[in-house]
Amino acid sequence: MKIELKYVNPEPRGGRTYYYFRRSGVRIALPGVPGTREFQEAYDDAISQHAPELRKKIRGNGARGTVDWAIIQFKSSEQWKELSDSTKDVYNRRFDWLRENYGGELLAAFDRRIIKRIRNLPEFKDRTSVADAIVDRLGALWNFVDEFTDLELPGINPTTGVRPRHEAGDPHPAWPEELCRAFEAYPHPRMVTAYFLLRYTGQRRGDCSMMKRSDFNHATREMFVVQEKTGAKIWVPAPQRLLDHLASLPQEPGDYILMSPKGDRYASTSLTNLICGITADLDFTTTDSKGKKRGYSPHGLRHLCGAELAEAGCTIDQVMSILGHATEKQARRYVEQANKRRMAHEGNRRREEMYARQATEKAINAAPNVRKIKDAS
Repeated sequence: MKIELKYVNPEPRGGRTYYYFRRSGVRIALPGVPGTREFQEAYDDAISQHAPELRKKIRGNGARGTVDWAIIQFKSSEQWKELSDSTKDVYNRRFDWLRENYGGELLAAFDRRIIKRIRNLPEFKDRTSVADAIVDRLGALWNFVDEFTDLELPGINPTTGVRPRHEAGDPHPAWPEELCRAFEAYPHPRMVTAYFLLRYTGQRRGDCSMMKRSDFNHATREMFVVQEKTGAKIWVPAPQRLLDHLASLPQEPGDYILMSPKGDRYASTSLTNLICGITADLDFTTTDSKGKKRGYSPHGLRHLCGAELAEAGCTIDQVMSILGHATEKQARRYVEQANKRRMAHEGNRRREEMYARQATEKAINAAPNVRKIKDAS
């Protein structure tokens, strides 16, 4: 039988035919025979890793239900229009890759196996964070299509629960409590206010710098936020600690809660530079994504907020509602970490109880009357 599949070579041997994927020095044995599921899955894996260009635009540009179509729909939406130019630039790089390699694939055809295949592609060996970002964008596209179009998608989002490939240390670790106490006492009232907004609303630095006094609803104790990165419109409940701090602020002219000395809102980069500088001045440092030493960043307070919500027992949906995450990935990480911490404390409690029982039994056995009973028996 003549095989027409690209890069597949049949090799008759010992009365049967074996099939191999061959390209540029790569030789991969394919199980089964063409037409069987095991053969097709292995062939798809080989194509994705060693000849991804074969997957390009199979169904034509913008065919309904394809990844290309989903990107077009998203970039025509209000959510896209509300994103900042810098965020659009980042997203476009991920969309370009998806369109180049999977644009013609039906979104409904993606499953966890395919998602993990994308994450593990050899081209991302030295760019694991890029692989994770592409998976994130694909997951966000799925959520957008499922929520805002009439296309029916099967099951749950296939990116849910897929672990990130990037294993480097977090460039924005959550702030330790000792740093929080020191920062609250630091003689920079404006940055202390920035700290309270960042920690207790859990929003990003740009969103906090854009918060206006009119955005706060005193009756419902909520802050209205239009997230710069995602365009999501959310109401964020304000905990009592934030309410008390806001009530203590002097009345200043201007619309924004965080007013710079120039009478305007702080730029996002200015917040980062000031806060990193103060935390370093307080002798609390970490490393950035390139391994360079620096102070703790504003984004670390967003992580702290998420961790505190999870440790308080919040569900993934509740964490997402407050922080405004577009996918479950980060919220799930907070909850999983909190659950592990609770289980560790429960395990330690049980161990301490065992030690206490052993000590009690030892004391009882060492008592004179117990020894006499034992000797008599």
